[in-house]
Amino acid sequence: MQKNILVICLIIFLIGKGYGQTISTDSLRADFDKLYGLDVLLNNGKKYFPDKNPIIGHAFWKSKDPFWADVTISGRTFKNQKIKYNLDKQEFLLIYTNFNGQQGQIILNASVIDSVNGRSFSFVPNRYSEIKQQFVQLIYQGRLSCYIGWYKELKISSINGVKSGYEFSDDFHKNYLVYKGAVYRFSSKSSFLRIFNQTERVSIRKYFSVNRFTFKSLDDIKLKKLIVYCDEILI
Repeated sequence: MQKNILVICLIIFLIGKGYGQTISTDSLRADFDKLYGLDVLLNNGKKYFPDKNPIIGHAFWKSKDPFWADVTISGRTFKNQKIKYNLDKQEFLLIYTNFNGQQGQIILNASVIDSVNGRSFSFVPNRYSEIKQQFVQLIYQGRLSCYIGWYKELKISSINGVKSGYEFSDDFHKNYLVYKGAVYRFSSKSSFLRIFNQTERVSIRKYFSVNRFTFKSLDDIKLKKLIVYCDEILI
């Protein structure tokens, strides 16, 4: 009888202890959210400090100004976040406002980012060693998958032939097509057609002609339409 009472008391103690730890953890998380104005999962990164060295231009995708996007981290989506994409370091920055109304920037933990989705774009982690960028812009995913790798170059700046520091280039990008696990880079009509067999090339050439498609006028929308068509005609 005494043994049974002892076992029951031990079980009650362990349950109470576990409950207390849960309450403690939840309380700490709530306090953190209150202090920083962020969810702990979203705040899983490190504070961003701008480069102190004077560099002409900026390292960010499209613009030095932030853009709005939905960020998915470890399966959980955070809507309408203020984001920057540092092409030089391949990092996403979160611009946030803490409990005191002060604005800060956090480098998001790249290893837990599932996607960054805006109104007209989607970035996902790069899974292919043939592509250098840590993240790629997803254009289409099916039997064929198409990605764009964005980057900038840091160049030596000079005035009248004299070195005066460094400057960032404009945005550069490379287009990739993935089929049956193989990665193909393309930048022109000829390099794109070489990915396909002879029968498929005939149909793709016809698509180019009918739609007056040229790689010089290529944008994300036209590229996606092209890849969707190619996916449909695969033999």
